[in-house]
Amino acid sequence: MNKAETEQLVKGLLKHSEPYRAEKLIAPEKPTARRKTQRDRELMECFRNR
Repeated sequence: MNKAETEQLVKGLLKHSEPYRAEKLIAPEKPTARRKTQRDRELMECFRNR
């Protein structure tokens, strides 16, 4: 394999790995836990006891 073929191979591999690398760099979005209001807790309690 000569130098030109090696460079072409490396360029091709880098081009195809870009979407994968970009996907890995973005942090997964975590759902934020919100505190339940008093009303939410009361409703949950009502439905749990049905």
